[in-house]
Amino acid sequence: MKRRTAARAAGFSLLEVIVALVVISGFGASLFVWAGQTLQTATRAAVVQQQAEIERNVTELVYAINPGQHPSGELQTANHRYAWQATPIQGPLDQLRYPAGISPYQVGLYKVRVTVSDLDSKADPEVIERISAGYAQVRPRNTGPPGIGINIAPP
Repeated sequence: MKRRTAARAAGFSLLEVIVALVVISGFGASLFVWAGQTLQTATRAAVVQQQAEIERNVTELVYAINPGQHPSGELQTANHRYAWQATPIQGPLDQLRYPAGISPYQVGLYKVRVTVSDLDSKADPEVIERISAGYAQVRPRNTGPPGIGINIAPP
């Protein structure tokens, strides 16, 4: 008889095995929930980072183009297509230089509307607006390097 109780005490009972499985499955379930939340957070961070990159690219594009000379156009990169349309807000006005008088350039303030299309997905294009200054040469320059020379006021 003593052998039987000693052998039984050395092993696990069915109840102990069930309790261990419940504890392990509870830990596994919480691990899956944690992994899902981490994946959602990483996905949201990637979307925010991509949006910030698009905003930065649009700002750089508007800074690089001259809406006075190129009021509309398109630029395609590996992942996106940027199409812009500029409309004058103020001007164009003659640029005045003291003491030389009127410059050969006109300057103006433009609202630049940039439509960003993602080439990888079929999502709706995003429209971003910026305000930028632009210039255009409307009169011939007389002589000298840019910014230096004698200009005559138009009649």
